[in-house]
Amino acid sequence: MNAEKLKLFMRNYPQGVTVVTTSLDSRLWGITVSAFTSVSLEPPLILVSISKTAPSHEAFTKAKFFAVNLLSHDQSQVSDIFAGLVEGVEKFEKVDYKLSSNGLPLIDNSVGFLECRVWRMYDGGDHTIILGEVIGGDVTRDAKPLVYYNRSYTSIK
Repeated sequence: MNAEKLKLFMRNYPQGVTVVTTSLDSRLWGITVSAFTSVSLEPPLILVSISKTAPSHEAFTKAKFFAVNLLSHDQSQVSDIFAGLVEGVEKFEKVDYKLSSNGLPLIDNSVGFLECRVWRMYDGGDHTIILGEVIGGDVTRDAKPLVYYNRSYTSIK
């Protein structure tokens, strides 16, 4: 197995699009991630995976809390902004959000969010795997989620 074959396989695996956000030293950080999943109900744990080359990697590995925002079908531009695909745009200047009681940015009009306390971190090759204990969250909009499949955005029908 090589990296290209793995990428080809993963392109055929539809994934919900999430933006993971945090705050560190009074600065807001966010990144689009597709590597997100539920791990455990007792305790309530989720997993995100952050590339070690991402500009926000250090912030996520030092922060104590983070949020996962599940984007809705009409938020592909939000995904692109947080993926760094829109040049000359400061992420949080072009996206509406509010701060949670833990100071985490929660993106407006997303399907919902989870607030997490960092529970454990693991080396995952070229990524850091972060397990978060869910300490809050909500479904805030009755909308279909944004899905990434075969290099493009789609949604469920």
